[in-house]
Amino acid sequence: MPFEQPLKKFVLAWPGSLTEQITLTPTGKSGGAGEIFGIDTQPNLLAKLYHATTTPPQLNHYQRKIQWMLNHKPTLPKISAEYQGIVQLAWPEAMIMHQSDFVGFAMRKIAFDQTLELDYLLNRRQASQEDFDIDYGKLVAVCFNLAAIISCLHSMRIAIVDLKPMNVKVYKSELFVSILDCDGFHIATDEFRSDAPQVTPDYLAPEFQGGSVTHPEAQDRFALATIIFRLLNYGIHPFSGVGVNSRDYPPELAGRIRNRLYPYGNSAHKNVLKVPASVHEVLPNALRELFDRAFSASAINRPSAQEWVASLSVYAVKHSGQMLPCNRGHLKFSSSECPTCLREQLIQGAAARRRSFLTRMQTAPTRTLKYVKKTLRQTHTSPFQAALAQTQFAAVHLAPRASLSTRNAIAAEILWIFGLLISYWWIK
Repeated sequence: MPFEQPLKKFVLAWPGSLTEQITLTPTGKSGGAGEIFGIDTQPNLLAKLYHATTTPPQLNHYQRKIQWMLNHKPTLPKISAEYQGIVQLAWPEAMIMHQSDFVGFAMRKIAFDQTLELDYLLNRRQASQEDFDIDYGKLVAVCFNLAAIISCLHSMRIAIVDLKPMNVKVYKSELFVSILDCDGFHIATDEFRSDAPQVTPDYLAPEFQGGSVTHPEAQDRFALATIIFRLLNYGIHPFSGVGVNSRDYPPELAGRIRNRLYPYGNSAHKNVLKVPASVHEVLPNALRELFDRAFSASAINRPSAQEWVASLSVYAVKHSGQMLPCNRGHLKFSSSECPTCLREQLIQGAAARRRSFLTRMQTAPTRTLKYVKKTLRQTHTSPFQAALAQTQFAAVHLAPRASLSTRNAIAAEILWIFGLLISYWWIK
């Protein structure tokens, strides 16, 4: 239950022996594991107190985990002095005690007014509402910075496991990223081990769908590739597509991931087609090959975070010449056509086809009457004309003397007419 009043009699226990009395102020924010509070004497920190429903064994495990994290801060990608306020990880800074009992930890505060959820970058309209103007240069920089942090964690045998856009913040101006919920990470070192049972099916690797995550780094590799693909392809999930046979095509993403129904590879998938608005074909070959390894091949060949860092670094450097403006001013990869222009063309083409379809359907009743008259007069010009023309018969004798092929053709014609009427009714 959220606290409504300032909370006193808490102690901030720093690494070593330093402690200080603190008062906590509710922020109204909470998560699955605990609630977030402000700290009166530490405006640059936030406190996370675990829920009262946390069992003693769970709380004891959290305490040992936080203690290990306090003693093993990861070495993160260097940030120049002008960006020292950037928080790349919401990593524990101190324990919070209440009457000598462990109740939570303190972490550096992320400036929410300077950041937005990475999830917003998957939809350009949402991003613009947050005063963030997206271009491919910014997207590549965000992908690079995210991969760099994950690579550092993996080098320490730490995995995120529940890696998803909602758990990542992006600094609007600097394009650095910050990963939240660090106390939920998986740790597998010689002196300490902590599992991370929380997962999100849409970002869960095929081999772990419906089961437990037995190889946390392999899971991170899959989720990272999924996020990068979505960032560079207008939010399209790598396992969104159009099934060739709808009966065998799972309706949910988890089922498509489990069956590895990835339609965006360099080699076409025989059972699923790409989303028509996808621009993946204009991404650099080096990136497309990494996506193929991430989604089509076995987990053993899935690219590491460090491989993504190496590939993206070529495009993340402004003066590398690998990203240039197109004729309309959009930033694009120098080796291919502009993905922004291509996307606009695809959407405009789809809109034109939709308008044409609506126009045709609005005249459906008139056209249907014409087809009925022509059928009776045997001057039909519908798709079934050839079948009807093969049999000569008088209109007055249609019912009793029609052959099997004629009856089939007439039945198909009637179904086709009904289809037109139903389509018109649905659109109206």
